[in-house]
Amino acid sequence: TKILNRRGFMEMGDEALKLALKLGTNGIVFFADMDYLKKINDNYGHEMGDQAIKAEAEVFKITFRQNDIIGRLGGDEFAGVIPGLPIDHLEKTKNSISEACKIISRKYNFPFDIEISFGAVEFNADKYDLNELIKEADKEQYKEKRKHHAKKR
Repeated sequence: TKILNRRGFMEMGDEALKLALKLGTNGIVFFADMDYLKKINDNYGHEMGDQAIKAEAEVFKITFRQNDIIGRLGGDEFAGVIPGLPIDHLEKTKNSISEACKIISRKYNFPFDIEISFGAVEFNADKYDLNELIKEADKEQYKEKRKHHAKKR
């Protein structure tokens, strides 16, 4: 995927959080995963599923800044530490991710559109434990995933 693995993300993400707070900057920690990966694997094969995961990483690379910390935690699960992004810009960020999914899906001529469920929480001087922030963002992501699956029914 050409982005950080779990260990690298946890180390660099923690450093980014500490630096941001030292500079008096808040931001968000996100957790995301791809919707319908099992369906992609079942209908198009695991090789196509692997390509979709790589494309998911590309979505995050074009959505966020080069100095933001993005990592693949495993499978199709990704997380990020985004200093300076206010939590009230979350809808705009989700829209950017959705648009990037369409662009990348067309770029690779996938017979499907990549869809990503995305959850985020704010970090600040009172809330900066990366493991806890990831757990909270995962809960927010799960709420988003339930909405996506409800729309598909």
